[in-house]
Amino acid sequence: IGMSVGWILFKTDCKIRMTKMTVAIGWVLSSSTLLFLIYGLYNSKLSPITAAAFSSLSHTAWALGLAWIVIACSVGYGGYVTKILSSSFLYPFSRVTYCAYLIHPVVIRSFTMTQESPVHLGVELVTLTWIGHLVVSYALSFVISILFEAPAVSLLRIVSPTKRRSKSTAT
Repeated sequence: IGMSVGWILFKTDCKIRMTKMTVAIGWVLSSSTLLFLIYGLYNSKLSPITAAAFSSLSHTAWALGLAWIVIACSVGYGGYVTKILSSSFLYPFSRVTYCAYLIHPVVIRSFTMTQESPVHLGVELVTLTWIGHLVVSYALSFVISILFEAPAVSLLRIVSPTKRRSKSTAT
């Protein structure tokens, strides 16, 4: 779904016209889908068939909800969401987020495998554990980014410099 969205945005040069009704319906469907996937089944017991259906369809529904956000923000229908997602506050996180995505399973597994006894989960413990995993994942991602990604990007810039047209040579 993500590749398709990228291809569509590339082919249309991020110029897709939509009516106000289409934009409103898109935002309502996207928001309600994402909120349902996060909070909709809290404390509910599903039958095996329903659980299988939810498990198999939820990832696609999540991707479709995010696809709408990407399309709407890219073509100018994002409003405040675009302002928030493109704020300078989030720029430092954009450099390490993919690394955090790659490293967080290792952090979670390391924490889980070092437990000596069963853990009784509660909201407070899950929240505290989540914050700890988040901080450790981003800290490790920052270190890995500084040690590996930044030097690799610098080498690539040296090896293959981009040619920029200046205004004096363009005429």
